[in-house]
Amino acid sequence: MKKHFLLRTVRKKIIMVSKIAGAALIISYIVTARLPLNADISFLLWIILVILLIMIVDYLLGRFISEPIDKIGEMAHRTARLDFSLPCEISSKDEFGELADNLNKMSKNLQETLEQLETANIRLEKDVQQERKLLNERKELTDRLSHEMKTPIGIIRAYAEGIQDETDEEKRQKYSEIIISETERMGTLIENLLDLSALENGA
Repeated sequence: MKKHFLLRTVRKKIIMVSKIAGAALIISYIVTARLPLNADISFLLWIILVILLIMIVDYLLGRFISEPIDKIGEMAHRTARLDFSLPCEISSKDEFGELADNLNKMSKNLQETLEQLETANIRLEKDVQQERKLLNERKELTDRLSHEMKTPIGIIRAYAEGIQDETDEEKRQKYSEIIISETERMGTLIENLLDLSALENGA
C-alpha cells in the first residue's frame, strides 16, 4: 500500500501536487465562506489563499521539473564543450535522477575515452617520429655504404686487369692479396647492409 504513495516518478509528483492543490482550493473556499465575516472580506481572504496556493504549486513544480531540467541542460552544454569538471547533481529517485545518473556515467566514459585517445595519439606521434628517424638513418647509411662499395669494386677490377697483363709473379701475388683484402672489405660492407635489414625487420 505504501508504494502507491511513493513519489518515484515525475508524473506521480505532478498528480499529487494537483490533487493537494485542488483539495486545498476547495477547503479554503469552504472555510472562508463559513467565517463570520463580510462576504467581500471572505472573498478577498479566499483570493489571498488562492494566490498563496498558486505560489506554493509553482514552487513545487519548479523544484520537481524546472530545476532538474535546468541542471540536465547545463550538464549537456558542458559535455558538448568537452567540459567534464562538474557532475549533474540530482539526487531524486525519479526519471530526472536516473537521467542525471546516466549523463554522469556517459560523461565519465567519454572523458576516459578521450584521455585514452590522447595517450594513443601521443604514442603514435612518437612512433612516427622514431620511424622517420630510422628512415633517415637508413638512407644515410645506405648512401654511405653504396658509395664505399664503389671503391673496392673499382680496385678489384683494376688489379684483376693488372694480373692479366702482369708477368712478374711477385707483383701478381701482391695484386692478388689486394684483391682478397678488398673482397673482405666488400664482405664487411655487405654484412652491414644485412644487419641494417635485420634491424628494420625487428630481428
